[in-house]
Amino acid sequence: MENNVEKLESFFDYCKNYIIDHIEDWEGSTKYACDLGDYLTEGPNCDGSLTYSSYKAKEYIREWWDEAGKYWEYEKLNFGENLHNPFDNPEAFMVCMVIEGVRSILSRCDYIDKHWNDEITLNKRTIKKIIEQVKEQDDDELF
Repeated sequence: MENNVEKLESFFDYCKNYIIDHIEDWEGSTKYACDLGDYLTEGPNCDGSLTYSSYKAKEYIREWWDEAGKYWEYEKLNFGENLHNPFDNPEAFMVCMVIEGVRSILSRCDYIDKHWNDEITLNKRTIKKIIEQVKEQDDDELF
């Protein structure tokens, strides 16, 4: 009997791959480096979902349980409250986790860090440099 259980990416890999898969969508635009993560995750933030499935979002949160707990604490410390309860709205909670994960990974890129308060133009060269620096990062705590 074949096992149909889908292997879900780790939280860190999901966020890294999200950046890699979506940064080229912004080629030709000029953005402040500190805001790049917000632009990359603008679609899911507006839609309120990355999976368009509560079941799938719950599966990710289950897989990312330790990171979800750390994110829950991060939210309380940084925003003064928890924005979404993962039991009531797992899709929105997952989106918020990924937004902060993407922002954290980007902030660790030398190029982004160096230009944090500057406008950067996302051309092929800049995108390639950012992708290379994202790929170089090792699994690490994001919160």
